[in-house]
Order: sequence, then C-alpha cells, then structure tokens
Amino acid sequence: MTGNRWISKNFSTSEVNKLIQRYNFTRPIALALACRDIQADNVEAFFNASLSDLGSPYELPGTEQASKRLWDAIKRDEHILIHGDFDVDGLTSSALLSWVLSESGANVSVFVPARLDTGYGFTPDSLDNALKVYKCNLLITVDCGITSVEAVDRANELGIDVIITDHHEQAAKLPSAHTIINSKLHPELKKFHCLAGVGTAFKLAHAFIKYSFDNQLSFKKIDLKEVLDLVALGTVADIVPILGENRILTKNGLKALSKQIRPGIRALCDITGVSGDLKSYDIAFKLAPYINAAGRLGDPGVAYNILNTHSIVDAMRLVQQLKEFNTQRRAKENEIFKEAESQIYQTIKMKEASSILIYGNNWHQGVIGNVASRIARDYNRPTIVLTVMGDQAYGSGRSCANLNLVKVLSGCSDILTRYGGHPMAVGLSLLPKDVEELKARFEKAVSLALTSEDLIPQIEYDGEAFICELNEVFFEELEKFEPFGFGNPPPIFRLNGLTVPHIRTVGQGHSKGYIKDRYDNSMKFIAFNFNEKNLPPEPWDVLATPQLNFYNGMMNQQLNIVDVKTAFSGNS
Repeated sequence: MTGNRWISKNFSTSEVNKLIQRYNFTRPIALALACRDIQADNVEAFFNASLSDLGSPYELPGTEQASKRLWDAIKRDEHILIHGDFDVDGLTSSALLSWVLSESGANVSVFVPARLDTGYGFTPDSLDNALKVYKCNLLITVDCGITSVEAVDRANELGIDVIITDHHEQAAKLPSAHTIINSKLHPELKKFHCLAGVGTAFKLAHAFIKYSFDNQLSFKKIDLKEVLDLVALGTVADIVPILGENRILTKNGLKALSKQIRPGIRALCDITGVSGDLKSYDIAFKLAPYINAAGRLGDPGVAYNILNTHSIVDAMRLVQQLKEFNTQRRAKENEIFKEAESQIYQTIKMKEASSILIYGNNWHQGVIGNVASRIARDYNRPTIVLTVMGDQAYGSGRSCANLNLVKVLSGCSDILTRYGGHPMAVGLSLLPKDVEELKARFEKAVSLALTSEDLIPQIEYDGEAFICELNEVFFEELEKFEPFGFGNPPPIFRLNGLTVPHIRTVGQGHSKGYIKDRYDNSMKFIAFNFNEKNLPPEPWDVLATPQLNFYNGMMNQQLNIVDVKTAFSGNS
C-alpha cells in the first residue's frame, strides 16, 4: 500500500462523446484526449504535429531585430560569440546556432563555461573567461542571460552588443541588452511559453533564415530540418511540456535523431543500447544523462564536441569519456544522496515539515540538482540542497505540488547572492552564514503556500477503463500520442475489481503475471517495486499504463501498474 491519493483528471463527458462519434475512437483514447484538452477540432493537428503548423518566427518578439543585427555582423565580418550553458539544452542550443551562422558565412565561435569555474549562466566572470579566448563584437547567450544584468553591463562597457535568448524566469530588473528573446516576457504568447532554450534558439535561427530570404541576403539554402535532432534532444532533456510547437519540433526531431546522422549521436546510441525509432524515453533516461555528465563534472567541452564532430573515430573516443563521466556522476550522486538522507533523518521531523533544506561541506556542485530531484520525489516536499564551498553556498531547488520556487526565493532575495530558473527547478547561491536563515524562511513560505493535503503524493489518471477496451485498435491509436513526455505523459487508467490468477516475483522486488476482471477478460501486467511485501489483498483496483512490450522478438500487450489498492476500500 502506497498511501498515494488517486485523482481523476478533469474532462468533459460531452467532448468524450463527440470524439467517439466523429473519429470512432475507443473510449479510453477519447478520455485521454479530453484529459489533455484536445478537442475534436484539434485532434488532427495534435496527432500530425506537422512542421507546416509552425507559426512565423517573427511572432516571438526580438527575433527579427536580432536577425538584422546578425546579418549586419556577417556583412561587416564581425566576430560573433555564442555563450552557451553546460546542460543538454544549452549545448544543443549552442551547436544549433553555431551551425546555422557558420553555414551562412558568419565568423562564429562558441564558449561553454565550466560549472566549477564560474557557476551557471552568463556572469561577469564567464564573460571575462570567454574574452580571454575569443574577441567579439557581438555575443549571443543561449539558455541563459535573462537575469545577467551585471554581465551585460560589463559587455556594454566593452562595446559588445548582447543578444539574449533564454527561457528562464526574469528577475526584477532586465539586462540592458541589444535584444532579448524570451517568451516568458510576453504573457500573451502562451503557445511559446513552454519552449526550451533550444526551441528559443531554433526560433531565432528560423527568423534569421527568413530575414535572409525576405531581404535577399544569401542564396545558400539552409535546411533547418538538419538541426531538428538537436531540438528534440534539448527539449526532452530540459523537461519542458511536449505540447504545442514543442510537440511539433520534438516529433519531427525524433525522426531525425533516429537516423543517427551525427557520428556523436551514433556513438551515444551504441554505448547506451538505443536502436530503431527513438522515443522521448531514450533521450530522457539514456542519452541525456551521458551528455549532462560532462557538464556536471566540469568539462562540458567533451559533450559539445560529440554533438559537432564529423569523425566516427573521434566520436567513439569522446563517448568513452562521457561514459567515464557518467560513472563518476552516479557514484558521487549516490554518495551525497546517502549523506542527505541521513541528515534528513537526524535533523528534520518529517511529520511537521513542509519543506526540506539540507547542506554539506564540499558536496559536488554538479550533482546536487539530481539529489534535490530525488529527495523532492521521495518525500514529496519542496527541496533545496546546498553545498558550502569556501565563502559561498551553492544550491539547487526542486518543487512539488506546483509551488513556484522562483516566487518563493524572490521573498528571500535579500539574503541570496544569485537565484533563478523555473517555477519547478531553481539554482541559487548565498553566504554560508545565511543558510539557516534561508532554511527558516523557506519552511515558513512553503507552509503558508501548501496545505497538508498538498504534501500527500498524488497520481492523476485519465478516467476508468475496462480490459476489453484495451484492444489492438486502442494500441494503434495510442501510438499516435507519441512523443510522450512532460505535459503529455503516457495515459494512466483506473481498472477496478481485478483478481490475480497468476503472479511471480521478478528482478529486485518486482512482480509480473496476469489479472482478470469480473467479465473474465484478462491481461498481462508488470508491477515495478511491488511484491508480496507491499501488495494488498485481492480484489485490486489499479492505476496502470497500457503498453506494448517487445521482448525476444515478440510483442505483448501489458499493463504497467503504477499503483494498487484493495478494491472498494473507499480510499480514492
């Protein structure tokens, strides 16, 4: 028994019926569409996700102005410097813009700061480090810069124009940049709000090419389909909603990624065991951790190079380095996670606490974000993990229950030296002497914002289904929902009153077998982390994701059970 709350998503019954009548969908598919607010008139656009449905790039303010400045730089032979970031989103953004600009004749270089040298984002220190290597007249930030007031002021003093492309939340004051491209600055442009850094960079690239065509500046054809693999990689890795234009870019990008045209992608797929048609799962849990590991441990250049190399020999050498980085990352992360759990047990009364803030001396800065994610997930509490390094404490925060951490930290800004990010994930730094003050304020802010019910883990599901409805037609229709990801997770259905004629333990504490309903319909199931120690008495109500399982050349329909309780328990 898990104690999770089961919450049925809101949907319109009339819309479900309309979807069934117009398209002859199976009822569970109509439920899943209605729960995603996909109305009958929008179904084809959702399923097709065609590149022709992308809007004009000029709809995103700043893209046309930035394009003009970039073409002016090319005509004057000015040096353009791209200031990237060290995660997958920042690296793919850098690679995308660098390719488009260089193919257009630009004199362009890329600088990716090392996390352990200057921290995250565009800072005066990272600017100084970049200028030691590259001189420039124009600097573009990707996946960073929206809070970089001091760094932009410094660049302005040096006569460098700055174009900011970012998707993070703004601070109280905006930088005095030549151009800022960030959808979050425009509340009315909701369809662009979920763009990742690489999606924002793609918009600029699209505008840049459109500006060239409209003004007859270049006769070289540049096909943006050649960078869609990078867009999919960065978008899925950054855990932004796979909806709207993100869905279009990701669906088409996955097709490009599956071709493994880049030697580096081919090497990554080979070492991670990925083959065939890639899914968003393959990016999130196989490719992205390898790429991110380099930036987490201090050398993002290896990851950037693997995205750009034209040599399979170099790619195989680089991927071995990424493998070693990832092995080190896992070891450091697990070590700190154990220390963190011990600290929670010793210092925090979880029955009373609404939040978790823990810290340690010289915990590796590159992995504390992952540790914060694991703790927030396991304890269902907004979590901040800090590492104290000399005269600064650096940290990462992860939220739950839709609490906006950027807003929470804005109330503590007087004791923070830096902070920023997204509502659900933030970075911050402060003086060590202020850590306990932050801990008290964080707890107070969270306790005021969340109720005790918010702190109970919940699972949302897409309505009730019957085994007989999960047939071959259903699974054919389900395939059209791909790519899955944040904002469009695989549907979860509730199935009630099930018996279990056969069950066995597999692996490390998992179960599989088949279940039967009262109409004598049966189906195979897999239940990860459920076994005889925590499975309830029959009959069962379950929450499960229907899926196709490919094993030993055979394809089987099965239910992946995500939660289970004794039927008719009244606990729903």
